[in-house]
Amino acid sequence: MIFKAYTSDQRQFLSLPETGMGYQVIEAKRYGKTSKERFVVYNSELMIDLDSKFSEFKRQIITEGYSRILNKAEALPIETSTISLVARSEITEFRILTESKKKDKGRHSGGRGAADNPKEPADGKEIFVRLSAYENDKRINFENKKLRPGTYTTTNSDYLICVGLADDPIDRYALPNDEEIKWAFSVQPKTNDVLQRGIVQPAFEHDGGGIEGYFEYGTSNNTYLDKRPYGK
Repeated sequence: MIFKAYTSDQRQFLSLPETGMGYQVIEAKRYGKTSKERFVVYNSELMIDLDSKFSEFKRQIITEGYSRILNKAEALPIETSTISLVARSEITEFRILTESKKKDKGRHSGGRGAADNPKEPADGKEIFVRLSAYENDKRINFENKKLRPGTYTTTNSDYLICVGLADDPIDRYALPNDEEIKWAFSVQPKTNDVLQRGIVQPAFEHDGGGIEGYFEYGTSNNTYLDKRPYGK
């Protein structure tokens, strides 16, 4: 089913890293239950059971709209102390990227996800882009103009390739919600910021193959540049 997260749980989700750009896969116990269940969390506020009906629930969000679903969803009482992230390797799927996608859409195959690669300092010039279906993307600290710790992005160059080749960003970045990507948030990390680069691995029946940048510690104040409609 689809649930709304309590405010206390939303704070807990924001304190944890993302699993990928715009989502988390978590395990937690509902109150009164003895075992953990898995959920996909969108924008730290909407939770969906990761079970056999997951695809059906995804379609429901697209059909009815995220805001409407969020407004009518019941809050899910879970034990905050039991919340834990599911390892990304547990949701990665074995899929072979077709040669046509690599050639026609500028995608990459093989390699590893960003969080599995070495850390490197930002050069202070390169721009990264966070794609989102949500204008109020909660992984961006708008007050201090920076990314929160544990946030995923793509590079500006890969974003421009995605747009220029009319690629599907949901498939390219293996996003689990299938909602239309409406916003692009630009960030320019400073030289004291640290990142990891990698290739988006297949997941949620999507092929991946885009470039991702992961900021385990977030970015410095005043690194967030602007928000624009996707593709503009």
